[in-house]
Amino acid sequence: MSMDVEVIVTSEAPKALDLGVKVVVGLPTRNPRSLPFAHKRILAQNVNRYDLFIYTEDDIHVEEENIRAFLRATPFLEPEEVAGHIRYEIGKGDTYFLPDVHGAFHWMPDTVARRAEYTVAEFTNEHAGFYILTQAQLRRAIASGNYLCSPYEGRYGMQESAATDPFTRCGLRRVICISALDDFLIHHMSNRYVGQLGISLNAFKEQIQTLMAIRDAAHPASTLCQVESKVLRSYWSKNYYEQPDTELLDMVSGKTATVLSVGCGWGATEVKLAQRGSQVTALPLDSVIGAAAARLGIEIVYGKIEDGLKKLGGRKFDCVVITNLLHLFPDPWLILEQCAPMVSKGGVMVVAGPNFNAIRTLVKRALGWGDFSKLHVFSESGVHVYSVGRVMRELVHAGLEVAALRWVSLNRPQWCHAGHSVLGRFIADKWIVTARSDHG
Repeated sequence: MSMDVEVIVTSEAPKALDLGVKVVVGLPTRNPRSLPFAHKRILAQNVNRYDLFIYTEDDIHVEEENIRAFLRATPFLEPEEVAGHIRYEIGKGDTYFLPDVHGAFHWMPDTVARRAEYTVAEFTNEHAGFYILTQAQLRRAIASGNYLCSPYEGRYGMQESAATDPFTRCGLRRVICISALDDFLIHHMSNRYVGQLGISLNAFKEQIQTLMAIRDAAHPASTLCQVESKVLRSYWSKNYYEQPDTELLDMVSGKTATVLSVGCGWGATEVKLAQRGSQVTALPLDSVIGAAAARLGIEIVYGKIEDGLKKLGGRKFDCVVITNLLHLFPDPWLILEQCAPMVSKGGVMVVAGPNFNAIRTLVKRALGWGDFSKLHVFSESGVHVYSVGRVMRELVHAGLEVAALRWVSLNRPQWCHAGHSVLGRFIADKWIVTARSDHG
């Protein structure tokens, strides 16, 4: 690089590296996953010596242009904003995939903003295994009192927490310069998540087109509800990129004329329903992912949950689907009560959710294991813990008649798949309930 650069490698054991590369040996704690936290004290000790401070994992290809893009954008950002980078991997046919765009991670539509020649927005996954801070930004992080801390697990695992806590605990906000995205792409050279996690770069750029439309007031900026839990690794969060669930599709009649999907992600399930001949309407998780589903031909109604249901007025549907979302609403039973009248006579509501009464979950809760101790308080966990029996009672209270219950086990041998068996309530990962309406 044309800049004056000092490279320091933290390691659990001595390593012979190139001349001029310093190796600092030692784990912060006995836990080998604590190693990434070792960089923070090194940066803090050198806060007066350098203009820029970079943390990176050892399998990320960082070019000088990635750093200069940061330098170009930073003067136009707010004091608490830090220009972030996005990792990409290369799959077959030189197709680019973004491994950090998966699960519950998503754009926050209301954060789109102009910063001089740049347009920025916040993405909820702060982890890229890499960050850059200016001297002023590093000082701000240190002054928060949370930068120089003992290794811990928070929203992320320990390794990821070390790479994200300037943004999760130290008062800085990571923004993506979406108007200059290519300059902020960095190669995750292992390509280890190709085919496992992430979406294509092309699909991601379609989301950015929607963000640009929000900037220009040509598209709404809305979020249905909170979709990420507050527990470690955001467990039990709603997946924006759910694949079609064959068990759930089996519980929706192939002759269903109209379907309402409450909490639509990128539209894969809704497209499957449409391909079977159903007219599908959806309340999307937010107005960015909703636009992705709209491109696939799904009718989208934007807004918060209460606004979306109000916009639907007196419309009725042969099937109303709510999957893996009910437990994240502040008042899940109110949602069932509001959705039940939208089921036409003879129609059904299909609700799916996690099995909190599985033995392994009950044991972890009883032992207070990790964040399982938080599950009894919604304000701490962001999750309502209830049994499927409670769901069925609330469906009946809402005026529906429970028609079927199916237990679903994932990644288990065939012999222990739950189905309708009594084993289900003890081993299943989730349940699916259908309830019928006898009211016109």
